[in-house]
This record gives sequence, structure tokens and C-alpha cells, in this order.
Amino acid sequence: MTKHKQTGWKVFTTNIRNNLFAGVLILMPFGITLLVMRWLFDWMAGFLKPWLLKLLAHVINDPTFQTNPPAYVSIATSILSILILFLLVYLVGTMAHKYFGKKLIHIGEWALMRIPVLRTIYSATKQVMSTLSLPSRDAFLSVVLVDFPRPGLKAIGFLTGYIEDTNGKKYCKVFIPTTPNPTTGFFEFVPAEEIVQTTLTVEDAFKMLMSGGIVSPQTLEFKPIDKP
Repeated sequence: MTKHKQTGWKVFTTNIRNNLFAGVLILMPFGITLLVMRWLFDWMAGFLKPWLLKLLAHVINDPTFQTNPPAYVSIATSILSILILFLLVYLVGTMAHKYFGKKLIHIGEWALMRIPVLRTIYSATKQVMSTLSLPSRDAFLSVVLVDFPRPGLKAIGFLTGYIEDTNGKKYCKVFIPTTPNPTTGFFEFVPAEEIVQTTLTVEDAFKMLMSGGIVSPQTLEFKPIDKP
């Protein structure tokens, strides 16, 4: 009875730990993004307000306008800051697709990676955001286990499809991600009979990979390989 209670308590605490860790992984990039956007907004509003006040004071020909502005000036400054911030983000996204923009981003990343604390925050945030925005996640048919990097060692892979050679032998197309950054990895053609299909969801597999196995189910269940 005591052993059963201890096992139940261990499962309970493990689930709490895994869920908390998964929540941090998901919320961290959004939190950092919001902090950065808030900082940019405050900076933009602080920069624009004196110039806006000076311009309005000149237009209405009232020097006291700068020292005692009406409430609508703050509202107008906020709206203008949001519009400029939106335009700035759009321009950065546009530049990211150009050769010169890619070079600037590379230089900026290189500079950030030389700063100890910012390097850790930026690297972790970039990995999580890249993973959460993977466009190919819907293309993953299931989570499988394959022999990698040698027979006897099992690695998590994502089944992306099937292919046959000229002799009619069926192979599985498998993407094997790296840890803790599953946005990179290896692509292999694996004989269908060598694939072990699991009941893991794609989301659970990503959590396991990004946490280095800390967030994982208690048991790993298998099922027959899906037919193409």
C-alpha cells in the first residue's frame, strides 16, 4: 500500500514538473517578445512626443502648448508609435528576405552571441520560437524510433512519407531532429520493417527533444506502422 502511494505521488509530482517546464518553454519566447515590444513602444513614444508637441505648438502658434499639452496629444503619440512600430517590424521582415538584410541580421546575431547573458537568452528564445513556428509540423505523419547513429541506439524521428525503389521495396522518409534545437537534423530513407512507430504526438516529441528528455511520458507505447 505504501509503495503504491509513493508511486502515485511520484507520478503526480513528475506530471507537475513536466507541465511547468513545458509551460515555461512555451511562454518564455512570448514573454520576451512582449518585453521587447513594450520597450520599443516606450522608446518610440518618448522620442516622438517632444517633436509632436513642438510641431503642434508651431502650427497653432502657442508656445505654452509644449508645457501644458491636452490629453489627446498622448493618445495621438501612442497611436503614431504603434503605427511606426508596425512599419518598423514590417521593414525588418522585408529586409530579412534580402541579401543585405540577411548580412545585417547575421552581424547583429554575431554581436549578441559575444555578450554572455544576452547570448544565452537570445539563443534559447530563437530555438524555441523557431520550433514553435515550424511550417512542416503538419507534414509529420507520426513519431517513430529508428536506429541512429548506430544499430542498438534508438533516436526519435518524424515520419514524413513513403517511397519505393525500382524493386518495389518500401522505404520510410524520416526526419531525425537534433537536441535541444529540433529545427536541424538528418533526413534518411529507412526500410519500413526497421521503423518502430510510437503513440507519441508531435507536440510531445518536440517537448521531449527541447528539454533533453526531462519532459517525457512515463511509458513509451508502440503501434504497427501506418500503411501508406
